[in-house]
Amino acid sequence: MSNFYYNSGDLVKEWESLSFSNNFIFTKLMQNEEICRQTLELLLDIKISRLEYPTSEMSFKFTPESHGIRMDVYTADDNHYYDIEIQTTNKKNLLKRARYYSSIIDADVLKEGMDYLELRENIIIFLCLEDPFNKGLPLYTFKTKCVEDSTLPDDETTKLFYNIGNWKENPNPGVRNFLEFIITNNPKDEFTSKLSAHVTMTKKNADYRRQFMMYSMYLRDCIEDGIEQGIAEAVDAAVEKAVNEAVDKAVKETKYERTIKDAVIAITKFNIPPELAAKEYNIPLDELLKHL
Repeated sequence: MSNFYYNSGDLVKEWESLSFSNNFIFTKLMQNEEICRQTLELLLDIKISRLEYPTSEMSFKFTPESHGIRMDVYTADDNHYYDIEIQTTNKKNLLKRARYYSSIIDADVLKEGMDYLELRENIIIFLCLEDPFNKGLPLYTFKTKCVEDSTLPDDETTKLFYNIGNWKENPNPGVRNFLEFIITNNPKDEFTSKLSAHVTMTKKNADYRRQFMMYSMYLRDCIEDGIEQGIAEAVDAAVEKAVNEAVDKAVKETKYERTIKDAVIAITKFNIPPELAAKEYNIPLDELLKHL
């Protein structure tokens, strides 16, 4: 049995220990329009009058050859498209990933016949448990600006990377409380208390618990299948390598034995001195003398 096997008791314990930082819990809470809107208003310091119904785990793949993506939380208002990602591990190339996400949003919303002016502003938000750029900043904001003239408008794409681990340095008290809650699960104000209550309600939802367990078992099956496939491929590769080495060795031994035989014939039938035969056939003299 694989080490990755989990029984139902393990999954129940895991479910009971989940907090807001878990991707499953995070996306479930962000499906609540009010919570999602308040989160965006807090992180962006804006007011949103109307927010489209947030979609979690939104998948995009335009062609079989293109790289598919799955956004944690995708939503929009009258002037913006938003993607919120909870990043629990320090993956590389987050900036390039955010760029790709932004381009995918544009490609999805700009239908045939539409003008480029109809594109709304894209805002990609990464909530990172680890510093994504190792510079110690509480927040990294990226915009596309003209290098030669900063007064020119940008392309209305914004990428924000919140360094949750450095939450104490964030100047906004509400944002500090929010980021601290992600790490500690301890509410400090009205909004984080609301989030904490919703986390508790989410974990009491039997349908959500069943979804989580089924999804967890599916992921572990995929991991187990991947490991088994990897082992099988490794064994096949090892067997193939061993066979090839054995064949090569046999071929080399056959050639060497034929060379010795030819040298012996040269000595016994044509009276070639052993020293000269050894040199001509590139065989150690003592080895050749053993066959005479």
